[in-house]
Amino acid sequence: MNQVYVICDSAADLPQELREELGIGLVSIPCHIEGTTYYDGVDIFADQFYAELAESKEIPFTSQPSPMDYVNAYQKAIDEGAKKILLVSLSSGLSGSYQTAVLASTMLENPDVEIEVFDSRSASLGSGLQVIAAARAAKAGKSLEEIKGLLESNREHTSIFFLVDTLEYLQKGGRIGKASAVVGSLLNIKPILSVNQEGVVYAVDKVRGKNKAFERLFGLIKEQVQAGAVSVGVMHARNPEEADKWVRRVEQEFEVKELIVTEIGPVIGTHAGPGTVAISVVPYLEV
Repeated sequence: MNQVYVICDSAADLPQELREELGIGLVSIPCHIEGTTYYDGVDIFADQFYAELAESKEIPFTSQPSPMDYVNAYQKAIDEGAKKILLVSLSSGLSGSYQTAVLASTMLENPDVEIEVFDSRSASLGSGLQVIAAARAAKAGKSLEEIKGLLESNREHTSIFFLVDTLEYLQKGGRIGKASAVVGSLLNIKPILSVNQEGVVYAVDKVRGKNKAFERLFGLIKEQVQAGAVSVGVMHARNPEEADKWVRRVEQEFEVKELIVTEIGPVIGTHAGPGTVAISVVPYLEV
């Protein structure tokens, strides 16, 4: 097996077939809908989640995995022969999952195994592209220290933006006030969201109209992304047609070496809601 065993949480929104191809372990994030607990990527997937979200009378919410969820993931890796384990976590600025993963790493009394937890300071494929880079580096025989160095560089140059279709779910989740949501909807305001260097979601800009917001968002990406080959993740919440438009645009604007398109899972989808489209761009990592 690889020298380093890579694990991610389900907030990375990695397609299952890609995780299996790269041998990436998974810690599922619980999703609670009207009193029923589901595990993202295990017994609930994007299609079912958004169907439930539309029908739910209560606001669905997610919670961080328990320490034992992480312990079980680490133990599975150990049982498969791992001596070095790297878990790439959802941003510590968005969830307590990172701290829980660190705590769980101290609960295994095995001096022959080294466990490192890396804070992606991002979400969805912003985190997922880091996971992929780590897994490919592990397959190439890189050491744990080398992979951590690659990820630190990758993290510093990750750009991620979300364009929310409706303010309803941001308001329901308490991210904005009801009055702001009503006024914003009436004025057709589209907030462009991003994740800052501390890993916290914030509004980069608010633009009237979807087309203007789209142009503004790609202008922001061009300001941030350096010239050269890039890896791109395009994510959507039940909006594949709009995601295709984003794919065409990013392929026109950049030298896309790697492209992944996936659906936004429950962790971000609970707050962003259906119709959201997002993109993450990072320099392509040759290993």
